[in-house]
Amino acid sequence: MTMPPDSPPPAQPEAADADAAATASTANWAGVRPDSPWRTTYAVAFALVLVSGCVAAVFNPALRNVPDRALLDGSWAEAYQAEFDAASPLLAPARVVWGAIDAGLFGQGRPGVLVGADGWLFSREEYATVPDAAGAIVLWSDRIALVRDELARLGVRLVVAPVPSKAAVAAEYAPAPLPAAASRRYDALVGALEDRGVVVSDLRPALLRVDDPFLRTDTHWTPAGAAAAAQAIAATVRERAAFSDLGGTSFETTSTEPEERWGDLTAFLDLGPLLEHVGPPPDVIAVPSTASLAPPATDLFGTVEVPVALVGTSYSADPTWNTVGALREALGSDVIDAALTGLGPWEPMHRYLTGEALRSSPPEVVIWEIPERYVTLDGHVPEAPAW
Repeated sequence: MTMPPDSPPPAQPEAADADAAATASTANWAGVRPDSPWRTTYAVAFALVLVSGCVAAVFNPALRNVPDRALLDGSWAEAYQAEFDAASPLLAPARVVWGAIDAGLFGQGRPGVLVGADGWLFSREEYATVPDAAGAIVLWSDRIALVRDELARLGVRLVVAPVPSKAAVAAEYAPAPLPAAASRRYDALVGALEDRGVVVSDLRPALLRVDDPFLRTDTHWTPAGAAAAAQAIAATVRERAAFSDLGGTSFETTSTEPEERWGDLTAFLDLGPLLEHVGPPPDVIAVPSTASLAPPATDLFGTVEVPVALVGTSYSADPTWNTVGALREALGSDVIDAALTGLGPWEPMHRYLTGEALRSSPPEVVIWEIPERYVTLDGHVPEAPAW
């Protein structure tokens, strides 16, 4: 089973909505239901951790080696904490035990995750909005329109594909309804882009028709969700940005045997090796792969022109979802993969626009995948373009 990497905590949501979501959070996987006998075990473990922590604090060498730092500016406390952590053999196990208590007794994890029903986990980022959410959407829309204009100058058409929030699509499992600003975010973004003449592919209807559009323990969509999104994008391209070779190439998709994987959101549960025993069930994923059925090119020195480029985030870049492959099959055309992981939606587009590949071999269409939560997320408001 694949364990998720640790990731930095996301931005905090609006206070009132965060409190409501935290109150509504409940862990419903095995062993943590309100009537479960495991709750007594977690309560006893909670008491033992407190007692052990007090004992460890009293006998920790950091108390005898007081750091020689200033007290008032906080440097003493910081140095003491570092020395205390280094000298405490119980720190790592205590984090795991506390993670089990936090999930089992209180039905919650570290800031960054919200626990929904039936073991579903949700990113707290989806509930977060900057104070002026409407202004952020306007700014994003203006910046996207500038990208459209820059691509048009090169003879390239832009199609924007906003990815709806997991909490909106899988609302029946969400810990709480999205706050007002977040629940209006997708419609506001689509409307603002259409007002500016930007071609938008609304992915919500396609994702809502899929039985499992998002993973239970991960931020991202399933391969089935990615395939449904690819079909919706392809329909938009055919209707509003068709190109000469559309549908000219055949592709075939095959899948691996289903395997269990825990998603990125389980890292916020701090369960470590206990994840398999007290955490939510893992997702089961059959990883697809798409290959072209066209014969290989025989001209070794000919220029291969690819008519479509996909720019976006880990929803597109991670091969587990096969987003690029699904889009190739839906379009019947090869697709350049220009998506990047861990940088949000703006930076991959900025790099693509300023890179040599676009100038040397511009495609006919650029598809820009943008998770909707980023447009009102603090720290992701795009800067003025510099291309």
